[in-house]
Amino acid sequence: MAAQGELTEQTLDKFALLLARLERYSHLRGAILLEDVTAQLAEDFVTAPGRSRYGHAGEATLATQILRRSVIRSAWRTLRELTLTDQDPARDIHLPAHTHAAVRALTEIEAADLRHQTSFTDRPTRHAAVAALALAGGHSGEIGHVRIKDLDPDGRRVWMHGSTKTDPRWCPLDDWALQVLTTRAQFVAARQLRPATAPGARLAVSDRHADDAALQARACVALADLLRRIGLGGEADVKPSSISARAAVEAFEATRHIEDAARRLGLRSLDRAAAVIGLAWHPGHADSPDAANGRQPVEHCDA
Repeated sequence: MAAQGELTEQTLDKFALLLARLERYSHLRGAILLEDVTAQLAEDFVTAPGRSRYGHAGEATLATQILRRSVIRSAWRTLRELTLTDQDPARDIHLPAHTHAAVRALTEIEAADLRHQTSFTDRPTRHAAVAALALAGGHSGEIGHVRIKDLDPDGRRVWMHGSTKTDPRWCPLDDWALQVLTTRAQFVAARQLRPATAPGARLAVSDRHADDAALQARACVALADLLRRIGLGGEADVKPSSISARAAVEAFEATRHIEDAARRLGLRSLDRAAAVIGLAWHPGHADSPDAANGRQPVEHCDA
């Protein structure tokens, strides 16, 4: 998956670290074989106390629990693909929703699973294109409007037209998204009856006539289907917007500037951007455990 650009080397390192911790934890509990990793053991590992980046022991944050669970599910999904098991010990681990936001962003492991599930063999699918645009920062209401001419391969970016609630903007593309969208553009262009119509062809949804609501619905259906494929269909705080929220988290983690997260999603409110990435950024924020001392925790990044 790392070689195909579905996850970064940094994510691969984090995945390997957490999986190694699960291995040690399992061995200490007497679980040596894959079949010994029961649902109870998996849940105990997900909720086990740990240490923060500063070395302080304490209860695992919700973000850490979500990340641990996503690692287990991704690992066992791969094991099932390799026919080494038919189990999913973390399938029924239900975690509480974030209290400060109705929707959470995908973890980096979940985003990698999403890319993996959309990888194509014989042709680039709409699902892959929709996923690439969402992970780049496109909202469901924008994705259906993206056309071949909006793709800038040389600049490694794609133009989002914006909406009544978001501003138009360029969204950067990683290696995986660039490959998916350029290949999809070639595929769509080749299917046009007249070459002159290719630049105006829709990149990720059908070219059948549809109003804005129908185009958004098509994107939402595809994104919801992908979330079900990676086992997140039943999560109360995981929606199609969780996928685009991942782009905002990555933008914030790269610079630690909330305005960069807002720009990635075309949001006009910094408070809205903070809510999307799960950041209690105002000193004294009601959801902030550090409100009393004025620090600004980033709950999503605690893992």
